[in-house]
Amino acid sequence: MRCFKCGSLLTANNTCPKCNEDVRIYKKTCQASDKYYNLALEKAKVRDLTGAIETLKIALMINKYNVNARNLLGLVYCEMGEVVEALTQWVISKNFAIDDNVASDYIKRIQSNQNRFEMVTGTIKKFNQALKYAKEDNTDLAIIQLKKITLSNPSLLKAQLLLALLYLKNDDDQRAQKCINYVLKVDKNNTVALRYDTEIKRKQALKKEDVSKSFLPKRKKNNEENKPLNGNDVIIPKSTYKEPSNGGITIINILAGVVIGAALIWFLVMPARNKGLTSDYNKTLSDYSEQLSSANIEVTSLQTQVDDLTAQKEALESQLSGVSGTDGSNALLVSLISSANAYIDGDTTAAAEYIMDIDVSSLPSDEAKALYNTIASATLSNAASSFYQSGRSAYQSKEYETAAQYFVKAYKCDSTNVNYVYYAALSYAALNDTENAKTYYQIIIDDFSTSNSTYAKEASEYVSSH
Repeated sequence: MRCFKCGSLLTANNTCPKCNEDVRIYKKTCQASDKYYNLALEKAKVRDLTGAIETLKIALMINKYNVNARNLLGLVYCEMGEVVEALTQWVISKNFAIDDNVASDYIKRIQSNQNRFEMVTGTIKKFNQALKYAKEDNTDLAIIQLKKITLSNPSLLKAQLLLALLYLKNDDDQRAQKCINYVLKVDKNNTVALRYDTEIKRKQALKKEDVSKSFLPKRKKNNEENKPLNGNDVIIPKSTYKEPSNGGITIINILAGVVIGAALIWFLVMPARNKGLTSDYNKTLSDYSEQLSSANIEVTSLQTQVDDLTAQKEALESQLSGVSGTDGSNALLVSLISSANAYIDGDTTAAAEYIMDIDVSSLPSDEAKALYNTIASATLSNAASSFYQSGRSAYQSKEYETAAQYFVKAYKCDSTNVNYVYYAALSYAALNDTENAKTYYQIIIDDFSTSNSTYAKEASEYVSSH
């Protein structure tokens, strides 16, 4: 253990042997942080990643210089698919302890496979888009996007959990259970996954209960055959009618009945039947017309859906090209990590040069923005002064192209100094590059006309005359 003030090795005494600082409380703090680190290590070994993260955060809250806890937190994040958060922890750890730090090996392993790194970090952009679809109730698009994410980066647990939630919303418990089982295999005490698993088991129990009730024998009604007669019952007496024994009369009656029946059918039944057939025909024709109209409407609706999906596909392809191209968030992260490495190596000018073109609002996570702000506040101002001095030397030597480059870099690092813009404009004017000269003179007119009237007047004269 080293002294927090002078960095020398501490002994068993409660004071530093070199600076005589009282380190009693500091030792207790480090011991408490190490206890939480050991507890988190035990949780991580038994796949309780969620519990390990919470415990490691407590350890770092007690002692932010606990490098072992920070490195382990990065490993846990990496296991859960959170590569950017893992890199952030390792870069901070490397900044605290440059020599003999395993975080350097972790960073090199990730950066060595650039395609894999871009693919993994690109899933963060896709996950944010899927989350947006889910919030807008576009469940189908969200599921399609999340399926792609889980195929390319299955260890991203938050994507697995969101996909399981959408499956639960669609009552697809089997697929939801598959996602939940994967999460619990990686992180066995994941609170969200356990809650989803409990919900699925509750729904299955309700279904089994409903099915079991449907097969229960129904209660029989009271036997009504043994009910006594009452006044409303009718008793039919035995008939005393007998058929006549003469067979000829019987034949005549049968023939007469047949003739009467045929006449009734011809005059009464057939017109009604023909009318019914006509009505059925008209109804069938009307139904076919309605079906045809409905089919036309459905074709129109499907065509509209095809157009919408085509537009969404083109938008996604545009987003994909933005992510994978030189202007994408992956390129920003690579530049940010390169800047952090340069800053750790003590080259503040190179660190500033890596990040001077980065728009902090374009970074994909809060951790990356925080890392950018830390490096920017420590490097940009000094780098701007260094670039300006180099530009002045080149300008005095009439190396105007080199001078312009230095002055532009100085302005990108510190946009509040009018001298950087003014000499950039002078250098481009000396190169007869009127377009760039007017651009930087216009910046003086727009941003510095009130603070420096002399430069503003000269800029106005140049812009108006060229």
